[in-house]
Amino acid sequence: MFDWNDLRFFLELQRSGRLLTAAKRLKTTHATVARHIEAIEQSLGTALFVQQAQGYQLTPAGEALLKHAEAMENVALLAQEEITQSSAPLGKIRVGVTEGLGIMFLASRMKGLFDRYPGLEVELVAVPRFVSILNREAEISIHLERPSADMLVTRKLTDYRLALYASQDYLDRAPPLRSREDLGRHAWIGYVDDLLFSQELMFLNSFCRSPQVVFHSTSVIAQQQAARAGLGIAVLPCYMASGDPGLVPLLPAESIQRSYWISTRRELHKSVRLRVLWDFVVQLCEREQALLLGRVDQDQEQQAR
Repeated sequence: MFDWNDLRFFLELQRSGRLLTAAKRLKTTHATVARHIEAIEQSLGTALFVQQAQGYQLTPAGEALLKHAEAMENVALLAQEEITQSSAPLGKIRVGVTEGLGIMFLASRMKGLFDRYPGLEVELVAVPRFVSILNREAEISIHLERPSADMLVTRKLTDYRLALYASQDYLDRAPPLRSREDLGRHAWIGYVDDLLFSQELMFLNSFCRSPQVVFHSTSVIAQQQAARAGLGIAVLPCYMASGDPGLVPLLPAESIQRSYWISTRRELHKSVRLRVLWDFVVQLCEREQALLLGRVDQDQEQQAR
């Protein structure tokens, strides 16, 4: 029988794919990780990993062990949760979220959560890519597309609207913009096509058949800053751009709607810490529907008239 503690090293190597990365996450050395993996393999009499160019990959025996190791880890996590946090949700919870929503919406609106639960610690991983909850990069993940894995609990978090924005400086220099037909004569700001992490971000052609993109970035925040600097027209979430004094909303009838989905692993859905953050984010989005759906821009346009 192998040492149960060895499974921590097995799971981390499976998730990271590399000895050095696993060692860093476990705060140990790569030699120590390798030694624990070797101990399990010797005990079971079979190899659990094969080393390939892209990292360590599970063998069929490793795949068989993985489901049992994850089940044991989940039981341990829930036991700790029940024993230590039945009275108050204390401790750390990590949420992975797309860059725009995480930085420009959630981060500035979380004070109420900490006022109510001062023992809670939140790690907000806001990056221009998907954060995997299946690989334990986070306990909660907010996606642009609905995940399909059976082991996840998923619900729609909110719809949100994207619209056209540019700086007044750009508009003063650019050709007249009175209708959708004028958009083909303008400079555009967009994503780096071959680095898109979601097909939901391929939306420039929804506005213009052949947009002349002069600035590309994987970061929606960089796109916002480029628009502020007068480089061209950007398609931005209304919750980011509607309150930005450096941007002017364009062609109010031209917009698109997308959705955010929130997920967690099924076995963690009853966790007290997780439910506190999950419910807070859901309720926050419900309260901020006017901003998320661009109604703030519509109200400002009507007032301007």
